Amino acid sequence: MINIRNAKEKDRNHVALCIAEGFEKDFSILCKNNQKVANAIAEGLNINRFYVADIDGDIAGVTAISDCNGRAAGVNKKSLIKHLGLMKGMIGALVLKEEFEGQLHYPVTTGYIEFVAVRKKYRKQGVATFMLKESMQLSNYQEFVLDVTDINENAIKCYTNIGFIEYDRIPEK
Repeated sequence: MINIRNAKEKDRNHVALCIAEGFEKDFSILCKNNQKVANAIAEGLNINRFYVADIDGDIAGVTAISDCNGRAAGVNKKSLIKHLGLMKGMIGALVLKEEFEGQLHYPVTTGYIEFVAVRKKYRKQGVATFMLKESMQLSNYQEFVLDVTDINENAIKCYTNIGFIEYDRIPEK
């Protein structure tokens, strides 16, 4: 049975690993080792913005909902350098700062869905769909927005199935 709940501080490393696996392609530019990526980003996570899909005590997936008052992740340059090395850590800090810390210009009643990620062994089992629906209910925002790369067909299908409507399409570079 899947239990969706607010993430706790003790979940931090599991949340980071789930993100590293879920965005493996994106992070592979910096590092192909998911555990190293997880270690590098863990300290920058604003854990109170995350929800976890817990299956029998195992974190199967995560999602985060941010808003105009704060984002789900920030950049911890020291941690990136420590775990990825000086050059990759500095590059990571530069690239991730824009992605993680950009100000959201939505009303306070709008939640911005970030970091929808499911661990590899739990994919294709409906975890993402269930997790999204439940976390949206738990968060109490009136509206939600998200963005996804135009080539991520699985994610687009998932979001469309729960009622999201495409607003704009920008081809991935």
